[in-house]
Amino acid sequence: MRSSSDPLPSGDPPPLVYPVAPRGETVERLGERAVADPYRLLEDAAHPDTRRWSAAQDDLFRRVARGWPGIGAFRSALERLTAFEQPGVPRFAGGRVFCTVRAPDGGQPVLVVEEAGGRRVLVDPGGRGVLGGWSPDPTGRLVAYQGARSQGAGAGSTRYTLRILEVATGRLVDAPIDGCRYGTVAWTADADAFYYSRGTEDGGELLHLHRLGRPVDQEVFGAGLPAGTRLDATTGAPGRTLVVTATGGRGAGHRLWVADLRQGPLERPQLREQLIEDWGAGLPWPAADGTLYLLDRDRAPHGRLLAAAPGAPVRTLLAGDEHTRLDSFAVLDGAGLPAPELLVLRSSGSRSLLTRHRLDSGAALGAVELPGPGVVAGLTRAADGRGAWFGYADPRTPQGVHRYDAAAGRRTLWRAGGRSGPGAPEVLVTELGYPAADGSPVRLLLTRPAAAPAGPLPTILQAHGAFGAAQLAGYHAAALAWAERGGQFAVAGVRGGGEEGADWRRAGMREQKQQGIDDFSAAAQYLLDTGRCAPGRLGALGRGAGGGLLVGAALTQRPELFGAVALSAALLDMARYQLSGHGPYWTEEFGSREEPRELDWLLGYSPYHHVRPGTAYPAVLLTAFEADERVDALHARKMCAALQQASSSGRPVLLRRAAGPGRGAGARGGRPARSAQLAELLAFFAEFLELPAAG
Repeated sequence: MRSSSDPLPSGDPPPLVYPVAPRGETVERLGERAVADPYRLLEDAAHPDTRRWSAAQDDLFRRVARGWPGIGAFRSALERLTAFEQPGVPRFAGGRVFCTVRAPDGGQPVLVVEEAGGRRVLVDPGGRGVLGGWSPDPTGRLVAYQGARSQGAGAGSTRYTLRILEVATGRLVDAPIDGCRYGTVAWTADADAFYYSRGTEDGGELLHLHRLGRPVDQEVFGAGLPAGTRLDATTGAPGRTLVVTATGGRGAGHRLWVADLRQGPLERPQLREQLIEDWGAGLPWPAADGTLYLLDRDRAPHGRLLAAAPGAPVRTLLAGDEHTRLDSFAVLDGAGLPAPELLVLRSSGSRSLLTRHRLDSGAALGAVELPGPGVVAGLTRAADGRGAWFGYADPRTPQGVHRYDAAAGRRTLWRAGGRSGPGAPEVLVTELGYPAADGSPVRLLLTRPAAAPAGPLPTILQAHGAFGAAQLAGYHAAALAWAERGGQFAVAGVRGGGEEGADWRRAGMREQKQQGIDDFSAAAQYLLDTGRCAPGRLGALGRGAGGGLLVGAALTQRPELFGAVALSAALLDMARYQLSGHGPYWTEEFGSREEPRELDWLLGYSPYHHVRPGTAYPAVLLTAFEADERVDALHARKMCAALQQASSSGRPVLLRRAAGPGRGAGARGGRPARSAQLAELLAFFAEFLELPAAG
């Protein structure tokens, strides 16, 4: 494509006229590298030139999207496929049931309590608020919960305010506590106090004790640890053993301290460091007899479960293998059980398994039958230790909540994912493998209409490939809406994600990032070579810091593979990504521009820096969220300007700007706004991948 300032050779058809982007001659010196950045001005959202250019892009998008058929049909389908209430995994305390619930038209989940008098909302973050971690006390009288005025729960840069709520009255108890990281608190057995971590000026944390009714909290632990260290704490179900872990920080690694809270005052717990060699990150579970159970998903490629009994050597109870990886566990040691059990959540490819084991030896006892080949999430020990709770979803079933009763040896459905079925279409979901460029097998999950004849279909290919996040066979409304119209949705488990364990993640991060990009391009080539998709009818979808970067790099490296590409909240300028949003927290994943060798990694694939003039790029839709705290909208603006100037294909390059943070159903406007955004995205693909019009 050409900007409106470029002359046209005679005989060319009238092109789509793009707004003229403010272009400069900026070249930044980074060590020995000179890095050109012609659209630097577009980083400043408030600059008059940027504002004029952005407004013109808004108008261009509206004019072009108006001609896409099917936006209304896709929106109706998405609203129907998400018209259900989503329950969270419950916690029981004092005869009360606490859980989160997301309403069919809601944004962020609300925290509710269920008791004899019915269900009540305890905490509704509302608007742009977000509910963080929450923990009822052992009596069920109080709930400690976190709230923030931004999106990004769980992210390192978001700090939360911790409050204590009296359940019966809804009255707040004590003053709020600011500066907390996402997480739950560790209540003591008598429910009169809890431990929590709070941020420091150097980016680290200190562990504090809060006694109810006292205005000043006591600093308990963390002074002297390396800057940037993060602390987590638990007291286990009995509330008698305090376990503190430290991760991050310069040279800190993973460290662990334990104290018996029955010995000495709570303000001065006798924390003793436990030296456990080759232990990865994770919060251990302290059993009633003092044994610590730890899941290592860092140093064991497929995960392993360790047991550290007082005064005894650390034992490996279970280990994953080449076919399964260990994801989480629950210790079931409640009164009245024939024998204590371990319930272990495993993943095999994109699907979950639940297996039972002896607690003392790890010996197999069998498996828990699941409703189907889907995904288990949120495995949580029941308060009485006699069972566990977990969520389950599969490609046609939204997440419901189930309970496993160890005494009875059976699973039951506690709450379905919605009070009425969402009317999902009949689809065929297939998991297969394809060869990467180096011959390694990579998993590919395909969703297509069950009644579709064999042969190529317009296909959307998606992947994530970062932060160890696995692409699993859960409920995906966009995939169902696309398949309902006759298309195929493909998800590739490329390196950098967590599909095959820790080694798989490491093989696609930092200096190995190109490996994950190559895996994605190989998935596209495989779909075309095997006749599952026809040339020109393959789309690529990348969302967020991980998937957006991955697909953006594939777009600039192999543009001929795709007929259309959509990038939503994507990292695209890797020379400057760490200067905005959550970029400073992601240097361990991607590398730092301050290190010459790592800058070479980043510039080797940075999408913005690999846009080439005169290249026939596919149709491109970039979505930016103006209030996104994680990925600044500057990435989409600069990439849009570069692609509009460079593309010679005649296919449009469009920028769609949206208000709010743009994170899931909690974005501004809730699920209806999310459905509207996804409908436009699917209609974009339908237009440029030639999906047949709705019947």
